[in-house]
Amino acid sequence: MDDAKLTATQAELLAGVAPVVEQTVKNILEQHVASMTRTALDRRAGGLLDAEQIQRLALKAAERQVADLADPPGLYYLTLAEWVAEWLFPVYRRSILGHDRVWCPQWWRHAEAVARLESLWRAWEHLRQEPATGLSVWFRDHADHHMTVLLAADGPFKGCDGQHSQHPVDELPHDPPPEGMFEPEEPLDPIHAGPRATPTAPGRTAGQAREHTIRRGR
Repeated sequence: MDDAKLTATQAELLAGVAPVVEQTVKNILEQHVASMTRTALDRRAGGLLDAEQIQRLALKAAERQVADLADPPGLYYLTLAEWVAEWLFPVYRRSILGHDRVWCPQWWRHAEAVARLESLWRAWEHLRQEPATGLSVWFRDHADHHMTVLLAADGPFKGCDGQHSQHPVDELPHDPPPEGMFEPEEPLDPIHAGPRATPTAPGRTAGQAREHTIRRGR
């Protein structure tokens, strides 16, 4: 039934029933998961745990899973600066003596470093929720790649050699493309998207460069 066609009495009844429905669904899901888990583990427990003990363990696990679905975990570190200082630097250690690796203590002055480190942070926040292989995947697919690029002698920190250089690596040579070669993408749903006042991003005018910032979020 369309909500707009509900009578006042029906709306009141639905409002009163909604919490009961939600609790009932939650209980059914938890009991179903617990029952399936008990059946699956009953044979593997080797008689050390009885069915009631397995049931209690399964119910607790189901409750945690339902709670995570209702309220997904947020960021563990609220900013990139917190993550690199409190987790990355204490854990990921490499010698920068010699000429094989280069690092800049003022990494936040290098746009590429900020972009790569933020991608590492966001990937870490996502993969930390996978208790089995999440951290291994993060090291293999993310940290080993991006940190190797950042520390490379010919990477974005070239010339810094342990301190920030006043002459960082220049931008790659580039010419502006012909006008009209790259058109702004149209909205996927032009009917509901509404008119666009300008193809430029909010908060800046055409031709104004974006600033590289460390995004903050929760």
